[in-house]
Amino acid sequence: MVGDVSEEAAIVAATERTEPDCLIVPLNDPDAPMPMCTEILAKRPHLRIVAIGEGTNILAIYWRSPEGKVRCTYTTASRQSILRALRFMTA
Repeated sequence: MVGDVSEEAAIVAATERTEPDCLIVPLNDPDAPMPMCTEILAKRPHLRIVAIGEGTNILAIYWRSPEGKVRCTYTTASRQSILRALRFMTA
């Protein structure tokens, strides 16, 4: 773990400062787009972002496609799916 932030607004700056290989963020609303993912992936297209919904049992994985589009896949927030997402990031 490189860092932890208490405010969602600090995530973009912390990502620029620490240059992580993976980013785990809260998923506040699974039906709403996450603009910070687009902003982060524009500067770090190799990064995978795992968003975990608190109390929703939803996991979202964000990445940038070779065409430059931000993509998202949803799955259940189980231990196995989180580990699978992290392995996908390092592949």
